[in-house]
Amino acid sequence: MRFQSSAEMLAELRARQGAAQGIENKPVVANRLRDLKESARDQLMIDPRIIVVEDGFNVRDYTLPENRDHLDELKRSIRENGTIKPLLVWWNAETKSAVLNDGECRLRANLELIAEGVEIVAVPCIQVAGGNEAERLLTSITANTGKPLSKWELGTAFQRLYKFGWSEDQIATKTGYRLTFITEAMELADAPIEVKQLLSSRAVTPSLALDELRANGAAAVNNLRAMASERKASGKKGPAAKPSVKVTAPKPAPAPPSPALIGVLRELIDDVALTDLSNESLARVTVDRVLLLKLASFAATEEESKTVMAAV
Repeated sequence: MRFQSSAEMLAELRARQGAAQGIENKPVVANRLRDLKESARDQLMIDPRIIVVEDGFNVRDYTLPENRDHLDELKRSIRENGTIKPLLVWWNAETKSAVLNDGECRLRANLELIAEGVEIVAVPCIQVAGGNEAERLLTSITANTGKPLSKWELGTAFQRLYKFGWSEDQIATKTGYRLTFITEAMELADAPIEVKQLLSSRAVTPSLALDELRANGAAAVNNLRAMASERKASGKKGPAAKPSVKVTAPKPAPAPPSPALIGVLRELIDDVALTDLSNESLARVTVDRVLLLKLASFAATEEESKTVMAAV
């Protein structure tokens, strides 16, 4: 059997889609990249200094070391290559301003570089629908640009959507995250800042933090610190995690005795006088030799069984 290449699979998928929609799959004649476009989505070049940031809209926590490190990496990249990924902005008709929807890390990096004397005239932006705050927040969660939000940062966003009246099931459907992930993320969003710092530095895992918070509340901070320190002192790599549970497969239930074995046992019991069985002074009772050989064949190996049955 010959396996299809990726290109062949994509071509077959396009053909099926075209057939389902009644569209003939004709080759596209193009002389430049713009000839291949299906729709227009203009990229705007905007001065980063005039882009408005809504106070408290972004759920990213810039007090955590990992986000400061990310900003520094972005600055080095932008200094050399400029801003590659466009920021997402929406137009506020009341204030006549471009308001940031996604890309605050890139915006902050550009503004810091400008303050340091780097000449940056404009950054690439794409306009998105303004809508209400819940819809804008959903766009920032699902934008798939820049540094992914941590689990506890996403939890803050989920909490806000919940306060807007969204059920956890609706949040799961709209964002694509599993329901268990959403509930755990919202729990971590309420964790003390010390726990978030341990998570941010990858000293402990989210699952361990959740277990400790649920079991010990405020005391979880000291417990998690101790676990992280102990792991570091032992020279082990990676964050402290909750111990894995070894799952032992249950032993299979013994097979029930076969009807043949039960039949031999009944014959053997019937062959012994009841008076002999009830007589406690008798240490031994007499049974039929042939019946005993039949019974022995069930406990013997295959070769032994042949020998036993040959004697019957």
